[in-house]
Amino acid sequence: MSRTIKLLDWAKEEFDEPIPSMPSLLKYVKNGMISPQPFKAGRCWRVDRTARFVGMSVKPVIKKNDDDRLKRILEDGTST
Repeated sequence: MSRTIKLLDWAKEEFDEPIPSMPSLLKYVKNGMISPQPFKAGRCWRVDRTARFVGMSVKPVIKKNDDDRLKRILEDGTST
């Protein structure tokens, strides 16, 4: 038995239906939301069988001198 599986196969085991789409899974990979971090082998993304979805682990740093519009976006996600 191999230690790693394809990203989509892992998602089927990790999530209930409906599972996230491949573009969403790639965003999770690139933003470090899966631990341990998946890697690309050839043409496909591989994940350790014991990997878990951890979500966002770091919140953005909001500085006092940031523009008010930027603060509002970082705090609650709205643009206006």
